[in-house]
Amino acid sequence: MKASQLYLYHGSDVVIDSPKWNLGSSHRDFGQCFYTTHSREMATDWAIKHSALYPVVNCFVVNFKDIGSGNLKIKRFKADAEWAEFVYNNRYNRNYHRPDYDIIIGPLADKGLSEQMVKAQREGKSFKEIAPQIHYDRYHEIQVCFCTDFALTLLKRVG
Repeated sequence: MKASQLYLYHGSDVVIDSPKWNLGSSHRDFGQCFYTTHSREMATDWAIKHSALYPVVNCFVVNFKDIGSGNLKIKRFKADAEWAEFVYNNRYNRNYHRPDYDIIIGPLADKGLSEQMVKAQREGKSFKEIAPQIHYDRYHEIQVCFCTDFALTLLKRVG
């Protein structure tokens, strides 16, 4: 890998030559986008979990110079109240309209997220209060989500 490149993985049940951002559920962490991660292990686990017969890990490369050359709207989250509220709205607020980002980058919580979201709703807890309660037991990874056709042009399939 060149220093100017980032490899990203997407777990699926099919080979994806031309990713689409507007397929799948709009009620996921960052809404309807094409989800990738820099963790091959995480993508592999996702593919196995969601494919009965044929798990596939698709590999893509992004050149940093391509990212820098575009006028991309990129939102980068850390595990804080802003992130917790954003995820909550995407998952549970049916009237929520996600801001127009090309790429969203942020943490993946694999344990505690749903429980804390329910707690926030039931007990009137603030997102600032629940964000520290969300655990990252298995993965300490991030999601890199491509939300527009323009952003997807940056992904080049490998292999």
